[in-house]
Amino acid sequence: MKPKYDAYYKAIPNLGREERTSPSPRPRAKPARMAPPAPLRQASALEAQHPEIVQAVTLLWGYAEMDVYFEKLWLDDGNCNPIAPEAMSELMLLAGVHRWLSPPRPIRNLASIYDACAAPLGRKKDIWGDVPPRR
Repeated sequence: MKPKYDAYYKAIPNLGREERTSPSPRPRAKPARMAPPAPLRQASALEAQHPEIVQAVTLLWGYAEMDVYFEKLWLDDGNCNPIAPEAMSELMLLAGVHRWLSPPRPIRNLASIYDACAAPLGRKKDIWGDVPPRR
């Protein structure tokens, strides 16, 4: 089979190419594909010193309970091992990212949902208040 650009290719001077002596082209061996080496990653201070906290953060990420867990870690009562300053700074960074990605919603209880006194401003309590009474 004659390549489409064979005449053009042969017109270019030989720049280190080998001349084909055999009429049939030899199949080239494909280079072996190697997986890129895994990047060397050093464990963070939080991962190295407190894997249980990393597991809890992984499980709670994206939920409102994550903020409660962070507050529990900040207000440690002294029962468990203290958190190293490097790990605490990583936790504070994670808390800021979590609050930015999922801001806390206002707390709603049943009284705020069903109470007529908690009606939004500009809305009347009694919808029939404008109707004059019948005689």
